[in-house]
Parts: sequence; C-alpha cells; structure tokens
Amino acid sequence: MRLHALQYLRAIAALVVVYSHACIQVPAYQAKMMEFGSFGVDIFFVISGFIMLYISKPTHTPGAFMLNRIRRVAPLYWFFTLLMACIFLIMPSVFANTELTFDALIKSLFFIPHFSSAHPGEVWPIVAPGWSLNFEMYFYLLFALSLFARENLRLILISVAIAGIFLIAKLSGGESAFAQFLADDVVFEFIFGMLLAHAWKRGWRLSSAAGTVVFITGFALLIIHSQKLLLAAYDLPGIVTNGIPAAMVVAGTLFVKMPDNRIGVMLGDASYALYLSHIFVLGLLRKLLPPILGDGQISAYLFVAISLIVCVLVSIPVHFLIDNWLLRHERLSALRSPARREA
Repeated sequence: MRLHALQYLRAIAALVVVYSHACIQVPAYQAKMMEFGSFGVDIFFVISGFIMLYISKPTHTPGAFMLNRIRRVAPLYWFFTLLMACIFLIMPSVFANTELTFDALIKSLFFIPHFSSAHPGEVWPIVAPGWSLNFEMYFYLLFALSLFARENLRLILISVAIAGIFLIAKLSGGESAFAQFLADDVVFEFIFGMLLAHAWKRGWRLSSAAGTVVFITGFALLIIHSQKLLLAAYDLPGIVTNGIPAAMVVAGTLFVKMPDNRIGVMLGDASYALYLSHIFVLGLLRKLLPPILGDGQISAYLFVAISLIVCVLVSIPVHFLIDNWLLRHERLSALRSPARREA
C-alpha cells in the first residue's frame, strides 16, 4: 500500500529545506527573515527508516537491495555533482562558497565523507545537500547487511550496529571526517523511522485527531528549537531537539486522514529533485533578484516567496525529464551485450 500522506510530507520537508536556504542567500535579507527549516532533513531520515523496513520482504537479497538503492539515489545526484564541477570550471564565480578539487569530486561521487574545502569544519560533498545522502548510503549498507538475518531480527541488528558504531566513534574522539560522520547522532533518526514501521506493520494505529495533534506538536517543537525559544541554555543532543520531534511529525502524518491528491503526490515524487536542484536555482536567483527587489523587509519576503515558487517549478521538469529518464531500465539494458538484450 502506498502511503500518499508520506508523499505530502516529503514535499513539505523539501520545501522547508529550500526555505531555510533561501533565507540565507542574501545577507541584506537574512536578518529580516525568521530562519528555520533545516529540520526537513531530519524528517527525511525518519521517513527513510520507515520506508526501508515497511517495504522489506523476506525474499530481498543484500546485493539486489543495494543495487536498487544506488540506482534510485545515485544517478540524479551524480548529474548535479558533475554539473557543479562543470559550472565551477567554466564560471567559478557563480557559487561564492564552492571550491573544487579532484579528491573532493571523487569522494563526493562515491558518497565518501570528507571535509569541505569551501565550508571549513563541515563534512559536506561539493553539492552541499548531498551530505544527507552519505548518511542514507550508510543506513542502506547496514540495512543490506541485515538482510542476511531473519526478518524479525533486522530492526534489532541495525539498531545495535548504529548504536555500537556511534559509541565507538564518539569515544574514540577522532577528528577525521569519517570519525565525525560516524559520531553524528542523526543516525538514530533512521531507527525512529524503523520503530514506526515496526509498530505500523503490527497494526498500531491512532485516530486522525490524535495524529493531527502529534503532527502539530512535533512540527511546533522543531520550529521552537530552531528559534532557540526553549531550553536554549542546555546543550541537548540533536536526537532530542530534532530527532524525536521529527519522529512525531512522521508518526502523526501516518494517522492523519488525507485525500489522495495527484498534485500533492507529484510534489512528493519530485521532492528529491527539489532537494538537489534548489541550490543551483537559488544561486542564480541570488544574482538576479536583489538588484530588482531592493533591500527592504518586503523585498526579503518577496525573494524567499519567489525562490520557493521557482525552485518548485524547476524541480518538476527535473524530476520528469532528468530523474525519470536516468532511472529508465533502458539506460542499463543498453549497456548489455546484444545476446543478453535479445535473451
């Protein structure tokens, strides 16, 4: 069963990420906007954990699972990574905070965590939003390995593996990019999603009203934390400030009764394209709009509103004309020998 409400949530999560990045594009506008939305990635991680356990079957093999995940995630990401490299080589001034090295390009293409030369201290690939894909691939690898075990043990094995690797990396105090990557508690959000899927598959349900309350509460907590309005004096881990509220948002979405809306589902389908393409669109709008809009409060609102609309409009053809094209089976079958294709 396809849970179309999760598609709507994917669209919302991508949009709040775009909003958060639009707010910081122009220094003159940044101080005038209420910044929030980076928590959209936390919502994506919980959804990912839910979906992987929800769709898993006893017949799935580790190799087939990883190939399917790579086929789904990598092509569009590789497209934008190579596009970023080409733009940098041709017009390096377009992206103010981007530097390109061959080492960074290779590590970005193969989802290997590394420090960004353009953003010191950040473990980011050259297409910055791709940092979340490194965590996705890490989770997919652990999930694939769990397929060697019985289905009823997968949740336990993955949870133990994530917790164990996290503790080892944390206690080691390593300063390498890989050590910092493994010691990020954002990985527990995948476990939250898997726990929700485990409960869902066993028939746990809430009323639509209760689901709405859980959703609103979780979303409110994410915004409150982003504004440092609650418990700001305490250095709470991300698993508390973002992970638990994100899980609440996803849990609430599962139980809220919503109609099956074609546009909402389409925007959910295009959310991956929106997530990867929006920084390119924002880079262009940052150059074009401020001279036209000015630097007042209304100008800041208009810039962010126009950015959201244009980013969404661009993501739809990117999804249908690029992402879907790259995912067609013909792209792979064309590489096979004539005898294999005929068979």
